[in-house]
Amino acid sequence: MSSSFRILDKYLKRHPLKYGSLNHISDISIAVVIPAYKEEGFLFDTLHALFDCQQPAGRVGIIVVINASEKDDAALVECQKDFSRRIRSEFTSIVPSWMMVEVIEAYNLPAKHFGAGLARKIGMDATIDLFHREGKPNGVVLTLDSDTLVRNDYFNVIEKWFELPERLGANIYFEHPIEGELFPEEVYEGIVKYELHLRYYMQAHRFAGFPYAFHSMGSAMAMRAVSYARAGGMPRKQAGEDFYFLQKLIPLGGFGEISNTVVHPSPRPSDRVLFGTGAAITSHVEGLGNVNNTYNLKAFEDLKLFFDLKSELFDLKAAAYESWTYKLAGPLRSFLLNNKFFDDLDVLKRDCARQEGFDKRFFEVFNAFRIVKYLNYVHEHFFEKAPVFDMSLALLELKGLETDDFLLESDLLEYYRKLEVENPFFIS
Repeated sequence: MSSSFRILDKYLKRHPLKYGSLNHISDISIAVVIPAYKEEGFLFDTLHALFDCQQPAGRVGIIVVINASEKDDAALVECQKDFSRRIRSEFTSIVPSWMMVEVIEAYNLPAKHFGAGLARKIGMDATIDLFHREGKPNGVVLTLDSDTLVRNDYFNVIEKWFELPERLGANIYFEHPIEGELFPEEVYEGIVKYELHLRYYMQAHRFAGFPYAFHSMGSAMAMRAVSYARAGGMPRKQAGEDFYFLQKLIPLGGFGEISNTVVHPSPRPSDRVLFGTGAAITSHVEGLGNVNNTYNLKAFEDLKLFFDLKSELFDLKAAAYESWTYKLAGPLRSFLLNNKFFDDLDVLKRDCARQEGFDKRFFEVFNAFRIVKYLNYVHEHFFEKAPVFDMSLALLELKGLETDDFLLESDLLEYYRKLEVENPFFIS
């Protein structure tokens, strides 16, 4: 038994399937998991986009997780069941010969955990079980949303990317639609600013020197089955499951960006969760939120100085921590001293015999979760959020790039998109 196979075996023993295994899909090399809760108006378009893709070398499985909560009434559950029957009946004759579709029905799910995270986990765990049964620990698992379209080279590009064995997981390049007739104009106006915020936010992390700076987009993730298992599987969170999962997956290494195909997430408003794209656009349309603003660039400049000096902390005695913080900006100094950072740092230092080990593991302590806490802390006590246009422009200027031609948020967004396409990251 190979080590990869043992990892799958161990994972499945810890996470036994509760909603059945995949019995109508076999001999696939790529699986796409799509959660679907009240998505009759969108999922068929997503499936058609997948069916229209170019044929890859291996076979593809599409796993749709039709789900409902224990709090949903009988009428809604019956609608979900009818939707499942429609998928099975209406698509049987049009599924490409190299593709197989299976529906998992998961009803009466606990309200405490009900959401996209649990639905993704149900489908992904069933996929891991399939790859385990077929002895394919390196099979590729993709996550997609039921309102998301893909370019027709989607499978070919992803298959090609994973041909190198050192590649274990990836984000897939995405673009929200920023114009059209499907949504009101204010939705497209909002998504331009929100997507610019997402791209600025990631690039600002990279500018600061955070090594694990990637988008957290549940509709644009790819990984090998063994990597999914090593990361502990998808968390059962009602929102932000993609962010939490990636913080476990990315540090394992072999993670990068697939930038030569495109996923198109929907910009539609949604009230299902408290944060994320749907919530941001809903707030914008209703005039309750402000997608115009983002985190102040000064907070990332302060973080960059701290990361540049982090190696000095290895030989520093605990009694000298506070005086050392005077090398840093006041807001960051306040955060470090008031949020138990140095307690966690001491635990790390006890586990590191050499400087090299400390430098490598430093970001276990100052990880993405801590950066979020830092940004919230300094923007509550020291900084004000600023227009996303101004901050995105300032970051480019800080990098020495020419910015005179940028007049609109859409201009900046196109440039930030180009930056990501032309400069994909990879962590070995």
